[in-house]
Amino acid sequence: MSEVTATDGLTLAARVARDRDVLLRLLSVTASLAGLCIAALGFLEVGGGAALDRSYADELIAIDALLFVSCVYLILWALRTTSPEKAAKLSRVVNVVFLFALTSLLLAAAYIIYVIL
Repeated sequence: MSEVTATDGLTLAARVARDRDVLLRLLSVTASLAGLCIAALGFLEVGGGAALDRSYADELIAIDALLFVSCVYLILWALRTTSPEKAAKLSRVVNVVFLFALTSLLLAAAYIIYVIL
């Protein structure tokens, strides 16, 4: 019986092992970014100017914090699951959520910098 291969030529076990390594590295990054978002919310509330009071940048950063925390939970779930198929699916979900949150954080930061300058 041959092992199931993914589209990149790796077996499912090799892909899960690679994804596990990436998830372990991404775990600390997502937790740090969630903390950064929460700290940025505090700074915006204390020192935000009148232009930032009318913006949605703080709401977007709050949503980003929630997305990064959900990434942490999804990563822990993917690392703890015993099913290789479920781990591969969760890894793809983590990648999508992380990239979406990172992109929206970049847009919020660019807007804040534009308003300040």
